[in-house]
Amino acid sequence: MLRRVVKDAKLRAKVLERVEEFKLNRVAGESTWYRELVLCILTANSSFFSAFYALQNLGELIFTGTEDQISETLKRSGYRFPNLKAKYIVRSRSYYGRLKNEIGKVAEKDQFEARERIMEIDGIGMKEASHFLRNVGYLDLAIIDRHVLKFFSVFFSEMKMSSKRDYLEIEAIIKAIAASFGTKPGILDVYLWYLKTGKIAK
Repeated sequence: MLRRVVKDAKLRAKVLERVEEFKLNRVAGESTWYRELVLCILTANSSFFSAFYALQNLGELIFTGTEDQISETLKRSGYRFPNLKAKYIVRSRSYYGRLKNEIGKVAEKDQFEARERIMEIDGIGMKEASHFLRNVGYLDLAIIDRHVLKFFSVFFSEMKMSSKRDYLEIEAIIKAIAASFGTKPGILDVYLWYLKTGKIAK
């Protein structure tokens, strides 16, 4: 199934168009990078669509809103964990102005090290940090969640993802799978998302 969609010329063109948008984010301004960071904070333990809807409703509040204002907006959006995520968003502002200049410079040399730096932010784990880097144009890391594990269950049936070591081991396998298709993990994830949702999104 995966091989079929990767080889589909029309779909590949759409996927590569989305990838170009990620690459354009790499040269975008700090506000774009920060919005992507907040999106990834919101996607943790929530669906992407719920997180994206909440981010749209928050608008400029991610930059200027109080914790209470953000929490109330998340509640009105039907978002889970509004109080906790509001706290994380306000705390993450200390990184605003540093994402592109500091983490971006690290990512240019070493995406694994950049991921470690991003994981210092409250509410960001390995999956979210990988997602953030992919969305600002760095494609070498795997975005591993339960849906990805389920899709590749033939490889991971006896593996658990309860530690950083587990994540890295699974990531190595996904990188090998991506390489076998002549692509990168961050691009392979777009195909997996299409298979799950029928959309070129995320």
